[in-house]
Amino acid sequence: MRIAFWSPMHGCGVTAGMLAAAVAFANNGRSLLVTQTHYCMNNLELPLLPVGKGEKMLEGKGIDSLVRDFKSGQMAEKQIIENTIKISENLSLLPGGKNRCRELYDDKHTRQVERRILSLAHDTFGNMFTELNPGYSHRTVEQIEMTDLLVICIKQNIRMLDELEHWGVPEGKKKTIFLIGMYDKRSRYSSRYIEGKYGFMKKKKVYTLPYLSDYLDAINNCHVSEFLIEGLCCSWKGKEKEFFDAVGKISDGIGECL
Repeated sequence: MRIAFWSPMHGCGVTAGMLAAAVAFANNGRSLLVTQTHYCMNNLELPLLPVGKGEKMLEGKGIDSLVRDFKSGQMAEKQIIENTIKISENLSLLPGGKNRCRELYDDKHTRQVERRILSLAHDTFGNMFTELNPGYSHRTVEQIEMTDLLVICIKQNIRMLDELEHWGVPEGKKKTIFLIGMYDKRSRYSSRYIEGKYGFMKKKKVYTLPYLSDYLDAINNCHVSEFLIEGLCCSWKGKEKEFFDAVGKISDGIGECL
């Protein structure tokens, strides 16, 4: 199953939300590949890799390398596996590229190559989480059309939500859910308020990921997997319990769509 995490604009917590969902999803015993289609490498890869070793582990791997393989006529399942990094028993990472630029990936032919690579990666691993470039570019819309489940990442920001309402939620998906990141239940713009105000969220499942400073520290310190796996197995109280309960619900919600 192809699951895409997308937002209408930058800064909506897509990476943090996808990392949490991916680790929890794989921790439940499901095989998963994670990747991203940003124009340049973003913050998805390094938080999953050992501190101080991530940059070296990424050398020569990822979508850039697969594009070269494709152009040389050598791309197959073997090349997909060779370009991934195994994070845990069930979780693998296909890095985005360092050399990708907007001009290159706005090219129609290159987009077709990328679609072929992502399709083969999905066929190789079965389940795939992809963090899409934000916004409504042709490239992003094409990638959304290939997904089985679209996770739309939003914030408690009325201007951003108004923008989403103006431009519209990408259509054509049988399954769409919403994820409100950096969620603060004390805000007057609660999930219930947002669902009531914006018609595009009606009859859709809405999940929240509360703000937790320890989780942000884990992202910065490259300890995301360890932090989440340990946290999901422990009994918590207070804000930690709210956070890990929310992570579990997001993962279970995605699993129900399989």
